[in-house]
Order: sequence, then structure tokens, then C-alpha cells
Amino acid sequence: MNILSVLHCEIRKIIRSNVFWIMFLVLGFGPVMMGVGNVLSSDAGGVQWEAYLTGLLDTLAPLGLIGYTFVAAWVFGREFSDRTIKDLLAKPISRAKIVLSKFLVILAWCLLLSIYMFAVGLAVGALLGAQGGSAAFIWSLFIKFLITSLLYIFVTAPSILLANVTKGYLAPLGLILIIVILSNVLASFGFAPISHGPSRRYFKAPVLYS
Repeated sequence: MNILSVLHCEIRKIIRSNVFWIMFLVLGFGPVMMGVGNVLSSDAGGVQWEAYLTGLLDTLAPLGLIGYTFVAAWVFGREFSDRTIKDLLAKPISRAKIVLSKFLVILAWCLLLSIYMFAVGLAVGALLGAQGGSAAFIWSLFIKFLITSLLYIFVTAPSILLANVTKGYLAPLGLILIIVILSNVLASFGFAPISHGPSRRYFKAPVLYS
């Protein structure tokens, strides 16, 4: 049994689960509400793409971090909660390949969620009549958001360890919520670096991109 067969099994398990679609629903609802909120709080004279997207991504960063952490913890933790860990280990394949396939699935899933959130944010901005944006600016912002999403995905690695230690996925989610709350509190007291410029303001909690 090779790595491709295990990867195919992992993909089928995830797509057939309700969690896969619920994550898209939840992380799609976030950009809609945040986009509308940014527009309603903007000054008179129309909504500009630059201010809209930087404000939107400022709020999407911690939301994405929570979502990625849940995805990573769920992919590993569900084997314990569903009591399928013994069946998984009984397969004629090395544990290294099993872990690698899960990591690849987590990476693909989280990147897909990142692209999806950005696309929903763009659609909301277009529907609300955002003006003044250029394709080059939107593309550069998308690349920065994608790179930051990759950093956030790598940050979720400790949640995978915690999911295996606690044999579930609720403890990692609670931990990341505490981290996000503490990072916002520490940032409000001036312990986080302050970035200047409209294209560098939108990753505040936690600050990984400055």
C-alpha cells in the first residue's frame, strides 16, 4: 500500500464528512460579515479597494488561524474520537506514510480555505461597490495573504501534537483561542510591533508578518 493510496483514503474521509463543508460555511460567513462591517464603518465618499481589503484581511487573520488549527486537530483527533485509530494502525503501511498523508491533506485543505476566504471577500467588495483597486494591487495582496496563511498553517503543528496527546480535537481549539485572546491583549499593551502603511496593517493577532 503506497502513499498515494493512503492519501486517497484520507481525502475521501474528509470530503464525505460534514466538517469539511461546515468549515467552508463558517469561514465563508466570516468574510461576508466582516466585509459588510468594514464598509459600514468606512468614511463617506465610497469604499476603496485598498482600505477595504486591508481592513478585511486584518480581521480574517485570526479567524483563519482558528480555522486552520481546528482542521489540523480534527484530522488527527477524529481517529481517537471515532475509535478508528486501531484500524488505521492495523493497515499494512508505515506510520510515517500515514502521518505524511494527513499533513498533506491538512495543507491542501487549509490552502483551499484561504483561497476561498479571499475570493468571498473579493465578491463581497465587488457587490458593495468598492472602487479604485487595480489587478496588480489585489494580486500582490493575495500573495501576501497566501504566504501568511502558510505561516499560520505551520503554526498549527503544536495543535497536532496536543490532539494526539489528549486523544481529541477540543483541547487544541481551546489552546488557540487562548493564544489569540492573549495576543490581542498583549498587542493592546504595546508588546506587538506596529507596521505602517496600508498594505502592512492587517496581521495583528498574532503578528507573524511585519
